Amino acid sequence: MTLRPQDIVDFTFDAPDGWFDVELLSDHGSDDWPERLAAQLSAGEPTEKELAERFRALQQLLHSEDPTGATRARVYVPVPAAGVLNAFQTYELLQLEVDDSPESYLAATDAEGDHREPGYEILGYRSWRTAHATGELVGFTHLTALADEDAGDALLEQRVVFAVFPVGSAQAVQFVFRSAFIGGFADMVAETQAIADSLRVTLGEFA
Repeated sequence: MTLRPQDIVDFTFDAPDGWFDVELLSDHGSDDWPERLAAQLSAGEPTEKELAERFRALQQLLHSEDPTGATRARVYVPVPAAGVLNAFQTYELLQLEVDDSPESYLAATDAEGDHREPGYEILGYRSWRTAHATGELVGFTHLTALADEDAGDALLEQRVVFAVFPVGSAQAVQFVFRSAFIGGFADMVAETQAIADSLRVTLGEFA
């Protein structure tokens, strides 16, 4: 007898110091979030203004990628006085169909490991699969080269993605970490996987 999968009704995960929740443009009262967080970090002028501008640009980027607000985000600012956003993280639930599994997810990501098109190229792709406290984890990382037509060169961004498949769940939890700041981490893969490894889920109703 096969038990029906259950919905994830809640999930939580740890984050080291320096990570802050992003208030999305779709959230009520988020218009002044960039200024509020910049002031909270007490970086001093003019850095505080620069941080607010970067936070607002991040809000706009996230909204362009998912205007529904279903994809939540955190931003990594370990040294506010530097005026730099080291990285940002998005996280969401992925609804699983009958045939979806860690194997199929890994196969789909591996198939795109050398993807390239005008203005976009994946470099240095690698992937892995391992046990997780809740079930299984699939991870992959690569550099993304994004063409900057104004500058005439490419912007390099490192991405690390994790999909966690809890046993008996109708959803997977996906984390995406992105950083265009060289030196933003001592080891981006290890540090971000520590966050994914801390995931805890609560299962509820049968899907």
